[in-house]
Amino acid sequence: MKRSILAIGLQMSFLFLVSCSNNDKVEKEVEITNNLKNDVTTEEIVSPNEEEVIKEENQELSDNKKRISFNGTITYSPRCINTVTLTMGGSLEAVSVFPGSFVKKGQIIATLKNMEFIELQEEYLTSLAQVEYLEKEYQRQNKLASHEAASQKKLQQSKADFLSEKSRLDATRAQLALLDVDAELLRQNGIKTYLEVKAPISGYITDMQVNSGHFFEAGQSICDIINYSETMLLLTAYERDITHIALGDCVTFTVNGLTNKTFKAEVVAIDPMVNSENRSINVYAKVKNTDKQFKLGMYVSANIEKNI
Repeated sequence: MKRSILAIGLQMSFLFLVSCSNNDKVEKEVEITNNLKNDVTTEEIVSPNEEEVIKEENQELSDNKKRISFNGTITYSPRCINTVTLTMGGSLEAVSVFPGSFVKKGQIIATLKNMEFIELQEEYLTSLAQVEYLEKEYQRQNKLASHEAASQKKLQQSKADFLSEKSRLDATRAQLALLDVDAELLRQNGIKTYLEVKAPISGYITDMQVNSGHFFEAGQSICDIINYSETMLLLTAYERDITHIALGDCVTFTVNGLTNKTFKAEVVAIDPMVNSENRSINVYAKVKNTDKQFKLGMYVSANIEKNI
């Protein structure tokens, strides 16, 4: 009997201890859960509505700018490109330069032979001698007429001959100047056999398709000379974008073949005419940071960002 009472007492004590242990676990779990809830409520949380507002604000900032894209090519200012055109025709005697070579202003590019050139020089020197003679004769007749030792008719004839020959001399001197021949050097050194074709500007030779012995007519070109001092862009814009383009706009562009390089330019001219075929307009921009690798005709991709 005593043993059964003792067993029952032990069972009840064990159940009481288990119950206390479970209550402690529950209390700890409740405490941890409450702490987590408090932590969550104290953090700064962006609600879904607030995220939408941020997206809308960013969208509004991007919508305030308009990017206008262009395609185009590298070109140069018209005053930096010179076509060497022959004022007098002739047979090409020699070529002194090669395509791509650099020449200085006044440097000899080629020489021509032409009988008319020799005759023109002869005419100038003959006229020069005649003018010197007729001028002295006119002065002599004028002196005689002042003393009434010569008739007015001879004086007038002498004056007419002198002025006529002087006009002929001036005309031949002007023709020689067009051929880039110094008349004073011609008087000192005599007649030249060959006509020298000289570079009108400093720059690089291009578009040269000549060979010795080839005959050129007056007005034909033998090459172009490009001076790289003023690099420009020739861009193609369309009617829908023209209202957003103005003189002075900053252009950012890249050049095909020159990867990872970005360049700047400034709009300096807008063509007033619209191309009737594709409704495009030419826009010209002056390059600010040029590169020695730029070549005439290289393709570029450009854009302008404007606030709207």
